[in-house]
Amino acid sequence: MINLIAACGRNRVIGNKGKLPWAIKEDWKYFLDTTKDGILIMGRRCYEEFERFASGRDVIALSRNPDQTFERARKSDSLSDAIESCRKANKTAWVCGGREIYEEAIPLADRLYLTLIDAPFEGDVFFPPWEETFCHELSSKKIRTGEYDLTFRVLGK
Repeated sequence: MINLIAACGRNRVIGNKGKLPWAIKEDWKYFLDTTKDGILIMGRRCYEEFERFASGRDVIALSRNPDQTFERARKSDSLSDAIESCRKANKTAWVCGGREIYEEAIPLADRLYLTLIDAPFEGDVFFPPWEETFCHELSSKKIRTGEYDLTFRVLGK
């Protein structure tokens, strides 16, 4: 199975200068719990932010640079090769960013796990349009954190 997992603000922002523009422990816990038994697939910049949490996780970082190495992740030069590695391992693929990787993965994915944060954020990376592809809501749960309203949605095709 191929899943996308992302969180975005009301204005679709998912990143700002190579980092998440928020620190919401409830969203972070949801991400870690939801993806724990699968293989995370992410681009180099996402990996650089995630690296300190990669111990004990199965991670494939994407880079076309032949000299690039990753201390706590396997390297793949393409999304299709990373997904094939997940299939061979009989594990769920969890695509977790960035934008170009999400765009490439949307037509391939079975489900989208999307956390909607009911607030606008400043940023330079936006989650791509998904509404026409993932139009069936499989589940939805709303919570209120100290600062934000979050909606955890699971969507299918």
